[in-house]
Amino acid sequence: MKMARSLSRSELRQLVDSLVLDCGDMASHSKAMLYCTALHYLDGKIPLDMTFEVDRWPDYTAVLWTQKDDEVSVLSFEKDCVNVSLYWTNEDGLRQLLTLTSVDWTRPLLFMAIPLSGLSVLKEHLELQGVPCPPEEDIYLSDTVYYLHETCPSMDKVNGTDDKMTIAPLKPEHSQLVSRTWLHGNTPEAERHIHYQISTFPSACVYDQEGNPVSWILFNYYGSQGVGYTIPDHRGKGYFQLASKYMINTCLQKGFVPFLFIEDYNEQSRAVHKKLGYSWVEAGRCAYIFLNRNKSS
Repeated sequence: MKMARSLSRSELRQLVDSLVLDCGDMASHSKAMLYCTALHYLDGKIPLDMTFEVDRWPDYTAVLWTQKDDEVSVLSFEKDCVNVSLYWTNEDGLRQLLTLTSVDWTRPLLFMAIPLSGLSVLKEHLELQGVPCPPEEDIYLSDTVYYLHETCPSMDKVNGTDDKMTIAPLKPEHSQLVSRTWLHGNTPEAERHIHYQISTFPSACVYDQEGNPVSWILFNYYGSQGVGYTIPDHRGKGYFQLASKYMINTCLQKGFVPFLFIEDYNEQSRAVHKKLGYSWVEAGRCAYIFLNRNKSS
């Protein structure tokens, strides 16, 4: 049976070099995710084997990437669940790739921030595979939110913030606290995932005068910011804005477009990020989709 083309490391480097991130294209988050994941993989920052499959090469129109084996993965925050991501410029290429890919459609999968424009193609493929479409509670709709300004935001303290606070990256020993306060956390898998993120990638945290974290935000292996949180007793004081400005500066200095995903229910996050200068459009709508979530592998 014909299979999708799996890229070698040299071909993957060619693919990374071919990706031009257009800061004005507010529907290109999957391209940014592919760029960051492939770059971090090539740089040895993703500690497992991954496969990057294309519909054809070198004039590809669709790319799927995921981990190669069934080993326990620090990339996933759910037990036995494997992350799958997609980027495409042509729906026919996407259909062909889904048909040819080596992905096992019967195991628990998490589709990462899939653009809503591709949901009909994905559902069509699942029906052909005889795989049930996920229930509503396993689909998390989000907006892709971009910081499109070229200049770094000022790190001046927000009115009402305490001058005794300091801003610095999180430390690995904070993994349990971050996992415990995260919507998808508070499990051994989530804590391991958070520990990996903090140990490997940038983060931003506001600390009180005793050195305790009060507000933070992480950087995901695929390039977005996430897992932002402020301890309830410290909310409304501008600490999250400070942490976010620190993270924006870090992203811009590293040549990344600062972006994140805000789930539909989180109006408070929308208000904060709008104030920070982030923006979003309907074309950037996407979904995190759990497939076969309650099925053991």
